[in-house]
Amino acid sequence: METSEALQRVCALARDKADADRLEAARRRQAAMFRWEEADYIPMIFGVEVPELKDLPSYDWREQFHDPAKSFIEQMKGAVRSLASGSDAIASLRADTGVVNGPALFGAQIDVPTHTKPVVTRYVPKETLRDFALPEDLRGLGTVDRIIEHMEHHAAALEAHGLRGLIHLHHCDTQGPFDIAEQTRGHEIFTDFYEDPEFVHHLMDQSTRAYIGLSALTKRLAGDGERRGSASGFWMENGGVRMCDDSGILLSARVFEEFVLPYHTRALAHFGGGWIHYCGGVPAGGRAEGLHIHPLYFRIPDLKGLNFTTGRDWVAEVRKVLERRIAYVGGIPRAPEEGLEAYLARVLALCPGRKGMLFGVALKNDAERAVAMSAWRRLQDECFGRKRPRRTATAPAARVR
Repeated sequence: METSEALQRVCALARDKADADRLEAARRRQAAMFRWEEADYIPMIFGVEVPELKDLPSYDWREQFHDPAKSFIEQMKGAVRSLASGSDAIASLRADTGVVNGPALFGAQIDVPTHTKPVVTRYVPKETLRDFALPEDLRGLGTVDRIIEHMEHHAAALEAHGLRGLIHLHHCDTQGPFDIAEQTRGHEIFTDFYEDPEFVHHLMDQSTRAYIGLSALTKRLAGDGERRGSASGFWMENGGVRMCDDSGILLSARVFEEFVLPYHTRALAHFGGGWIHYCGGVPAGGRAEGLHIHPLYFRIPDLKGLNFTTGRDWVAEVRKVLERRIAYVGGIPRAPEEGLEAYLARVLALCPGRKGMLFGVALKNDAERAVAMSAWRRLQDECFGRKRPRRTATAPAARVR
């Protein structure tokens, strides 16, 4: 099947599955959670399989990097699964060029393999980084021109197929200030903290500029402005970015407080807010990577949400997040034999009313997917009462022409 035909087909599927009223309600609910306000319902998010997608071709990561239409098609498959779910998911695309975008600005060498997204293959020497100063105009550096090409393609394709406002664009994978610094300098940064702290602060300053510059550029291309819109697939109106901190959780709290916290704070403040994600360890494996950093995250004034993948006592850790009036973004591990309604009721017991969580539910099969939303909302009515707060409409999604 030709790429042009595949693009036509996936867009037709998206139009068929999209429900503008449901998507507006999903944006409203998600935005309320990040503002720490009550919504009519706490949003629950999942996708479903769409059999027609199996007829479309698949493209490897190298093909997607070099051809924005192929990247568009692969991302649209996920968008269709979200649109078809009937859940509170929104559909959103990006320039899906991997985690290398920040380091590439500094001159890190990258490879674009077929089996995974682009990776850094050679770090930047310390001698180069010591005096490095990132320019205001990022065009021509690293992957930026490729990012612009993809964002402009995706915006034009959505517009041409009547999908703007139904499917959004969001910033590319900008990682976070320390993730950028670590991927640029390499593992030697972990001894630089002790041997050359002044250099680390310089690199963190430049990495923060890289995070802000890339995020701002791609959010402008997305058309929603810097302080609202899709933040990596979640709708915000009191901020507009996701920050990753996969490398930051490897640090001690003392080192993190001195060398990372000020730069995370500065980066999120630029956008009026955002949410933080980190990966690490084994989900539900009883491990605790990152938990020692949570008290420091809680000190970031513009942190609106937190997502993590290792919780040890997951319920207790989520409760700590909610006690700080920060939205929890993610799932709660489900016991193997736990019934759907018992599971949903246990999750709702954490919430201080109809607020505080963007819940990524663990569903076992199509039968559960068919009844999950009705059960979730009925349980909220039973838990919190049937009277719901006045609905406040979100501002309409901006359009790029």
